[in-house]
Amino acid sequence: MGGQGAGSVGRSLRMPPDLAAAIDSCARGRGPLRAQCLLSDGDFSGAVTAGGSAAARVEVISRGLHGRFAHCAYSVTGKGASGTLRSLQQGGRVLLLSGEGGKFFDAALRIAKGLQPGVIAPFTESTRIKSILEGLEEGAGVPLRCKKSVRKRTVGAMPRTVVEWGGGGAGKSRGYGTVGDAFADAEEKGMVIDSLRAFSDGDGGLDVTVSRRGLVTVHRGGIKGVYDSILRPILDHGMDRRARFSGRSRRDRPDREPRPLLVRYKEKVFAGDGDAKRFCELIAGYPRCNYVVVHAGGSSLHISIVDRMDNSTISLRSVNGDALAIIPQIKTTEASLLRLTGFLASAFCEGEIAEYEWRR
Repeated sequence: MGGQGAGSVGRSLRMPPDLAAAIDSCARGRGPLRAQCLLSDGDFSGAVTAGGSAAARVEVISRGLHGRFAHCAYSVTGKGASGTLRSLQQGGRVLLLSGEGGKFFDAALRIAKGLQPGVIAPFTESTRIKSILEGLEEGAGVPLRCKKSVRKRTVGAMPRTVVEWGGGGAGKSRGYGTVGDAFADAEEKGMVIDSLRAFSDGDGGLDVTVSRRGLVTVHRGGIKGVYDSILRPILDHGMDRRARFSGRSRRDRPDREPRPLLVRYKEKVFAGDGDAKRFCELIAGYPRCNYVVVHAGGSSLHISIVDRMDNSTISLRSVNGDALAIIPQIKTTEASLLRLTGFLASAFCEGEIAEYEWRR
């Protein structure tokens, strides 16, 4: 869900070369380096350490400061995970990094998020990923080719996911289309890019997969360039959106009136008779929530949601068939709005988020 943000809440710093070299050294020879973007309310390292248990043991191996970055290494065992996990934190921006196998990283990520429930993965729209990769191309002065894309379609049809591989030989541009072509082709087919693997030719060239869920996998290349060009924009955008979502609760306002948001879509998503029903079925799959369908008929939709993660309450109402009003209630946290808008953009449809001048 795109749209103009409420302004930057502060740009994160470029990664120091010595820190990048230390991370690259730890990952070398262990396969791809995975980096998961996260947002956190407080000291991520302290919360993870304090949350260790026999079922999922987490111990700090080392902790140090590199300028305004806090860098920690953890030993993680239990729940199918056994290996080393690293975190890089600057303010509320957190990266979890690992050069261990994919199963370890997935399990370690679940443990870390479970030990600190306030940790959220920022959602990055397909259009923003395209913009980030185009900026990377321009800065490096070399074209990026698409090696693999995962495309999703949900609106107006049964949900489906398509995986498409590029042609040609590994590491060579012949037969592989450009990144821009991959996004244009997906849009023409009414789909969005959920994740994309892009590479550049030459010695020391980049080979990286970027996901809308803030997961970035470095198959080839150094972490510094990836952090400065890809990870940092994802985290900065997440922090900007989080700031925009703050102070939305009715209890935070003297008049107790809500500060609603409007998500406007490029097409009529609530035009058909079955659209509202399909949306209700989608909400039934929203994790850790209770919901009540107040009304769902034709193009009209009204749903009330309780987010059990922090007991936030939010109302959803369709507007003119091509938009969705998100109306905070007495208690609605920015974390709950981040979770909900990310879920809707991933499972339903990406849209542009704006202020909504709503009256009862």
